Amino acid sequence: MPDSEFWNRIPETCRASLQKVARRLTFEAGETVFLQGDSFRGPYVIDKGIFKVYQLNEAGKEAILNFFFPGSIIAALPMLKIMPVYPASCEAVRDGAVIYLPVDDCVSLMQEAPELKQCFQEDFVSNAEFFKNKTTLLMLHTTEERVLFFLEALGADEREVYLNIPKNQIALYLGVSAEAFSRAFTALKKQGRVTESDGYVRLIAESDS
Repeated sequence: MPDSEFWNRIPETCRASLQKVARRLTFEAGETVFLQGDSFRGPYVIDKGIFKVYQLNEAGKEAILNFFFPGSIIAALPMLKIMPVYPASCEAVRDGAVIYLPVDDCVSLMQEAPELKQCFQEDFVSNAEFFKNKTTLLMLHTTEERVLFFLEALGADEREVYLNIPKNQIALYLGVSAEAFSRAFTALKKQGRVTESDGYVRLIAESDS
């Protein structure tokens, strides 16, 4: 079964049982995994590619809540809170694959092995912190500040990060236009705050620039 990072986090007592019911599904960029309001079927683990979770407002405008990378769990909250539907939609940003975990099997295994529930709870807490950061990001006034905050959240202040996300999608996440994002990103490179090479991006501290 792919995605050893995820399976290594699963307690050995229920790893084999969960692997038996898991299904690997592939998606092309732009393809929907689930829609907001769909009946909840279970969580998904990103095995390959990049996926986004988003909601639509009353005007039909898309608001990206988070990007998910390999090893991340999508939709653990509805399972932990026993929610009947998905509270947001999920779509592939790049061609990729997910590991689907049927909710009934997960719930049964969590009843037998509480440590499995703790594994999902830890992932939920991690995502909750990210959503808190998203709220902070939207309070920033300038696009440059939002770009810097986003790159720092990705860890680009500590290492080079492969920014394999279409720039129009990053702009949606930041709540700005694609043109505004491009201008801000270019300005930050000219200021020496950001370096970019072959898609790899690094955030440079002001004292080093």
